[in-house]
Amino acid sequence: MHEIIEVPVVLVSAATAEIIDIFHEYVKPKMCPVLSPFCKKLTGINQTVINQSRSFVEVWKDLETWIEEKRNLSETGINSENEVIKSLCFVTDGPWDFKKFLAKESRYNNMDFPSMCVQFCNLRRRFCNFYGVKRVNIQGMLKNLGQEFDGTPHSGISDSRNIANIVCTMVRDGAVLDNNEVVDINSIYTA
Repeated sequence: MHEIIEVPVVLVSAATAEIIDIFHEYVKPKMCPVLSPFCKKLTGINQTVINQSRSFVEVWKDLETWIEEKRNLSETGINSENEVIKSLCFVTDGPWDFKKFLAKESRYNNMDFPSMCVQFCNLRRRFCNFYGVKRVNIQGMLKNLGQEFDGTPHSGISDSRNIANIVCTMVRDGAVLDNNEVVDINSIYTA
């Protein structure tokens, strides 16, 4: 059983290829609240952090509020970046985060699949097509760009920051990162 135990989002400006802000919270699993030794070793997250965390539904509501605040600040011209967030494109390292993990988490919590995540950018696919390389993971993308992984692999926030760095480099190199994957929301609740 896989549950989401971390919600990291790094907001990147497509106009400036810079990181604007970060949302990061840990989540207390609903079905299996005690982390396995494998999970703790893989992610670097300890049980104390998880015990002090809130439910996925609460954290997701905070993420939605955070995104709305970013949109509202940009529309009123108050944000320090002085740009308008007209559209939002989630970028993930492959299709699994949304198509598998977020889909299952939505089902576990009896919530609708988040509409803002139905379409997203699969960075692995976009990266390979843009640079003409074979399929690579985050470390492989960074290596192709002459960069090194910063942080702990499989830590959500470390992975997200490294993905953001890849996105910034790709934007500076002229890539357009738009939606290239769709979640079949009808299959989420029938599977």
